[in-house]
Amino acid sequence: MAKNKKILIVDDDSSFVESAEAILKIKKFDVIKAFNAETGVEALVVEYPDIVLLDVNLPDKNGFEVLKTIKNSKNFSTLPVILITGDMTVHVDKGFAEGADDVIFKPIDIDKLSLNINRLLK
Repeated sequence: MAKNKKILIVDDDSSFVESAEAILKIKKFDVIKAFNAETGVEALVVEYPDIVLLDVNLPDKNGFEVLKTIKNSKNFSTLPVILITGDMTVHVDKGFAEGADDVIFKPIDIDKLSLNINRLLK
């Protein structure tokens, strides 16, 4: 029996995280939650997720900095990362330049997100 893929969601918006978790679990993903950059990086090392959903605006650190940390890491440089944000002024090109695999704006279409996750996990 195939093991569910693990998704790490790093976002300080608890209502978004809880709703995304509920839907992603229905779609047979295991979800790890972190509400700031520090716990997100800790969860990354402990859980070894298959993909990361990373908010750009975190309370303790900019998501671009976290992305750079992930992509510069020997163990996680190939880990797919989808940046998520509700800030329409975010420079999408910067995210891709730092190594993001996708950028999605809130409110998120969960079906589209699920398709993008599956595409990146192939």
